Amino acid sequence: MKRAIKVKALFIILLLILFISITVSAQESTPQQVFQAIIKPYQTLSDYTVKIQAKVMVPGFRMPDFAADLYFKKPDKLHIETKSFAPIPRNSGFFDPFQFDPGKNRITFIQAVKLDGMQAELYKVEPGESETRVRFYNVWVGGTPRRILQVENHSFKGTKALVKLTYKNVEQGHENWLMPEKAHIHLTFPEGMQSQDNSSFLIKDNPVAAGRGKPEEMQGEGDIYISYRDWHINTGLDDSLFQSIMKSTSSTH
Repeated sequence: MKRAIKVKALFIILLLILFISITVSAQESTPQQVFQAIIKPYQTLSDYTVKIQAKVMVPGFRMPDFAADLYFKKPDKLHIETKSFAPIPRNSGFFDPFQFDPGKNRITFIQAVKLDGMQAELYKVEPGESETRVRFYNVWVGGTPRRILQVENHSFKGTKALVKLTYKNVEQGHENWLMPEKAHIHLTFPEGMQSQDNSSFLIKDNPVAAGRGKPEEMQGEGDIYISYRDWHINTGLDDSLFQSIMKSTSSTH
């Protein structure tokens, strides 16, 4: 009996040692090294085009599901083309693999956590750019290969967006890219606050079609569901595409 207890105690001690060693090993990398490793596979990505299908569920803001083409060019140029108003939150709906470049952000490790049953690490990212409307981001990193699983951005005026991402492998020529497949964006707007900060979540070249609610009138909470398909990477997008306002194939009155 005593022997069985000793064996059990030894087994528990070994498990604790193993857990501690794994935790220490995971924290040997600095936050800067972790995020540098995340963006490294995208260093040769210069631009992309992707089609999206989106559903908006925001109380008091009615609009049908919509489709759009998203364009990105390194380092941070964004553009959208759609037949109608497309409320895509900036810093959320667009995939920018260089958004959390450790050379442009202050990154702090917070703690190891479990996210949807997966082991992950939580980091706080504070943008280095003074003109940004985002105060800070909470970023969850995990998976194999390591990737950004979830992002929560906090604006200076209280608006929040929590983005959960799933990925898929995209083959382009001889290269293989890990790109988003779906995004669920949960928006929280300050209650009882007529705030232009709400519209700051939308990309700049996004007109509001007549007869629909204005972004600054959104209050409470809401969700946007986005699915991505038909990725085209490194096609040589021209800079002029990002200098014009959003192109629409249907007119508004």
